[in-house]
Amino acid sequence: MDLILRLKEFYVLEMFQLTLYESQKADLQNEYIEHAYERIMELERHHLDFYKSKLEELGEEVPKLTGGLTTLAGRFLGGVVLDLTTAENHYKLGMAVENKAIEMYRALIMEAWEYPDLCKRLWHNMIDEEFHLLWFKDNLKHATSLVQST
Repeated sequence: MDLILRLKEFYVLEMFQLTLYESQKADLQNEYIEHAYERIMELERHHLDFYKSKLEELGEEVPKLTGGLTTLAGRFLGGVVLDLTTAENHYKLGMAVENKAIEMYRALIMEAWEYPDLCKRLWHNMIDEEFHLLWFKDNLKHATSLVQST
């Protein structure tokens, strides 16, 4: 395993998640959802800061990202495109992103067994991503049931 390459990959993943959720924040419908997004973004910032500090600790440069949100989305989601004007699609995109992050975390945990401190942090980050996924799923269910009942 090329640890540096993997740390950089996860830095980009977390930057994408943070950028996505920040871009969606302007479209939020109520105070509860706004607070939930703020908490999700706070956790993603912690993940991002972890990878940044690890790379700096190893004497590596932090990746410079160009191309904006669309380019990052294509990199991680294989060109998934959704109309982002509805809450339902915000949640669906959040679920796709979180599923991809969980998949990536599982793979890295399996590769990084010889780094127990790193693995512990990877487990914690993956569990955060699982909580985010559950929140998006639950809110999609509620948003969908509200649309169907009207």
